[in-house]
Amino acid sequence: MAEDAPARRERNLRLFVALAFPDEVRTELRRVAGEMRTFTPHGTRWANVDGVHLTLRFIGSTPPDAAPVLGEAVARAAEGIAPFELSLAGAGVFPPRGAPRVLWVGVGGAVDALTGLRDRVEDALAEAGVPSDDRAFSPHVTLARVNTRLSRDESQALRESAAALDVRPVPFTVEEVGLYHSDLLPTGAVYTRLVVGPLS
Repeated sequence: MAEDAPARRERNLRLFVALAFPDEVRTELRRVAGEMRTFTPHGTRWANVDGVHLTLRFIGSTPPDAAPVLGEAVARAAEGIAPFELSLAGAGVFPPRGAPRVLWVGVGGAVDALTGLRDRVEDALAEAGVPSDDRAFSPHVTLARVNTRLSRDESQALRESAAALDVRPVPFTVEEVGLYHSDLLPTGAVYTRLVVGPLS
């Protein structure tokens, strides 16, 4: 008698830890993205502002059965941290030298509290078995990626235009942190929050 076919393996989840933005922040990000479009080259790939977030930690491809454990870790990391206020702060490009590849809006305000939360998340994930990430934390929102090869003069002009943008310092209060899953579809990335950890 033939054996039953093995059960189909569930696809891995692309996980990350992030903070969501309120509507008033997204409104300002849309305005800034509109100004960026006036000086960026053809072929620039734009983020969907409805889905952007402030990433604290990208985890990457993860087996589905590990997600609950990581969700518990994120929730634990939020315990004992009081809500704090951040705001949008300026714009620029990455890398700071050479050809720009990313256009971003910065985050200011209680950055020490934000960094503390990020460190707590990092420690909790490490305890749950996620390899540590030793890269410096630079809080920002990615609005676009430049895919066009630029000359030195074009790169400098793009860098200066981004730095000169007037970004309104819209304040927002951080009251929770989430574990998210991203689906990369032909129409763009779709983000689903799996777990929320309230700050308390």
